[in-house]
Amino acid sequence: MSGPVRQAGTSVLGDGARLVWSVADGRRGRRWRAAATVDGAISHALLLEVDLDGRPSRLELATAAGMLTLHPERSHEALHGNVVAVDGVRHLRLPWSDEHGLEIADRPLATVVTVHRLAGSMEVGEERTVPVIMITADLAVSEATRRFIRLGPSEWRIEGEGDASRASSGRLVAVDGRGLPSGLRDGLEWPLELATPG
Repeated sequence: MSGPVRQAGTSVLGDGARLVWSVADGRRGRRWRAAATVDGAISHALLLEVDLDGRPSRLELATAAGMLTLHPERSHEALHGNVVAVDGVRHLRLPWSDEHGLEIADRPLATVVTVHRLAGSMEVGEERTVPVIMITADLAVSEATRRFIRLGPSEWRIEGEGDASRASSGRLVAVDGRGLPSGLRDGLEWPLELATPG
């Protein structure tokens, strides 16, 4: 069994954004932090905490549209939070369960968390339908359904409804055995203990 994961990484995403991320395992689970930049300006800043069972326990996301916070209630029957923007506060309450995942449009890390959780219970060739809470760059939050298909040890295809840009063909995601993204363009990672990659 491997030890706690403490890594940082960077890659270029499909829309040309540069993603920089870090992940660290702790007593209560895993904490992801990430920022995506487009033309030198931050488009997304993320904090995503994951419990010891691999389920999201807190999400904080800032984009040009404002700041979003989401967290499951203790019973795991609802997801609570709000969006704070220049025009006020929008309170959120959405259905939630232990099967749910989070998805941020065009940003991979919330999906990586879901894939890593599913990898513990799905064999290559299996597929599973998962309810997700979908978040867009303008912080619109909605319910959707995704089909996760395990193509290989690290390779997955995700298909679904409620996202017309990708629903028909699906998208490919690669997540290694540590639960970290792999196969991203210009991808590079290094231990958090090192000051610079290499």
